[in-house]
Amino acid sequence: MPELPDRPNLDQLRRQARELLRAAADGERSALTRIRANSERVSLSAAQLALARQYGFASWPALHAEVERRLAELPLSEEGAGRAGTRWSLGGAAAIETAAGTLYPRALVASEGHATLEASLTLSAETRHRLAPPPLDESAREAWRAAALGAMHALEALALTDDQGMTYALRGKEIGPDDSGLVSLWAAVDPVPGRERGWLELRGQDGSATRLLPSTHPDARVSRLAPVPDSPAVRELSERALDLIGLQIIGAGRNLVELEQQCSAALARAAEIQQSGGPDAAGDLPGQLARLCAFLTGHGPADGLPRGWSSIINAANATDGPQQHLDIAASLPPAGDIVVRVDSLFSEPRTWNVYLTAEPGWWTYSADRNRKWAVMSVHAEDDLGGMYLSQFGGSTGHGDHEELTLSFLPRLNPLARALTLTFRRATDQVTIELRLP
Repeated sequence: MPELPDRPNLDQLRRQARELLRAAADGERSALTRIRANSERVSLSAAQLALARQYGFASWPALHAEVERRLAELPLSEEGAGRAGTRWSLGGAAAIETAAGTLYPRALVASEGHATLEASLTLSAETRHRLAPPPLDESAREAWRAAALGAMHALEALALTDDQGMTYALRGKEIGPDDSGLVSLWAAVDPVPGRERGWLELRGQDGSATRLLPSTHPDARVSRLAPVPDSPAVRELSERALDLIGLQIIGAGRNLVELEQQCSAALARAAEIQQSGGPDAAGDLPGQLARLCAFLTGHGPADGLPRGWSSIINAANATDGPQQHLDIAASLPPAGDIVVRVDSLFSEPRTWNVYLTAEPGWWTYSADRNRKWAVMSVHAEDDLGGMYLSQFGGSTGHGDHEELTLSFLPRLNPLARALTLTFRRATDQVTIELRLP
């Protein structure tokens, strides 16, 4: 039985599993024998299982966890060489002028195989009008497409170099219109900037320049997998309360009729729980939920609400969040057959994002695959008692793993010095505690 190297490489292990699968699919007898010794199906998960057992592990998540444990113990000077399976990031750049408007580089997130630059663009009133959501008129749609293409070309025209004289190409991937006057842009970076780069410089056509700097590594502590402390009733009503707050601050709450309907359903469910489990089944939550609904629908003050709920409501319109970027590179204990790694955190004045990798993926599907659910829920709380709502911010599949973004509201409290991310799956949870700069 081969031994796992002292400095294992996740990308190499993934490639070995894919190569084993390809060999089996091509009918190679030894590959088929290895896979079918562990599974009746010839699939990527079966190839990963065969590879894990070849190295003496019961499952692919168990192998994955051991690789992460060994990499985490490497000295910082060796970490870049050892953590080829993780993503890294650069950020902190100032605004730069382009032909289409003012560009705000948000994040550059990279892995061994690809890198993406995310940015926002402030447009002139004329261009903003052209980039409004396309109406039904075909000529207006053509104008929108032309404006979007122009914005993407302005991004691609920027010069991107590093401290070692390397030049990079930007290739537009996606553009998203926004009624706030900003549009979001995503561009692939080629080649992938290495971890050892001291900075990347974006230079505009007018000679203005800004630099992206490597993200810092915060102290991060990952807990063991543990039972969720709250009862199912408390978890359900708490989730309903946060969903109601989210309806208001994310925008759907502008529809008062919808908010009233959701409140009625939540209060009816709270009454059911009290009737079935006794008056103390959910503690004070039914009363707090009633006060929350009264406030959200304009029928009462925001008095007597839990501190975390109030923190979200009070900071909903605040735009003074710290601008910071952190490389976390922390793997969670395997939850069943899912391995999740927290890669990076980027904070902006209005919101903050967490970049994750899930292997083999972030979603679980219904039998007909018409519906899907996230394999985990994610909650955040700072050391001042502030709570944050998470939203799915998009994902990209890469065959054997998925890279995704979670966006959090409201903005990160600038006075907070620690942040706890809680990942829950069914009745178990794991936390990551981060020390903020």
